[in-house]
Amino acid sequence: MFENKSIKIARTKNKGISKLALHFDTLDSGTEAFMHWLGSDDKMSTSNNPIIIKQFVRNKYAVLYDNTLGQDMIVETHDGVPFCKSCNIDDCGHVGFTILLEQKYENDGSILD
Repeated sequence: MFENKSIKIARTKNKGISKLALHFDTLDSGTEAFMHWLGSDDKMSTSNNPIIIKQFVRNKYAVLYDNTLGQDMIVETHDGVPFCKSCNIDDCGHVGFTILLEQKYENDGSILD
């Protein structure tokens, strides 16, 4: 289940204490998280989904809650190209999740149908 995720050290807000967290560091891991979310009965459940959508504005940005890190992640889209402001890269799992979210919205006209 976790073969595409690597272990990273994440800083908590609790006085800089580090904790081990599985992190979505590839586009493929974002695809896996999106497929899990898509098949979920409760799309807002953090206990059932590795990533949930907190806010989405088509072709502008997505605010995702990363359950593995326990924090919001912001993915901005400029000229159709998503970039994760939280990870500061364009090929993490949050970007992969957002790409599929954009495609779902474009095809279905909604993200929750």
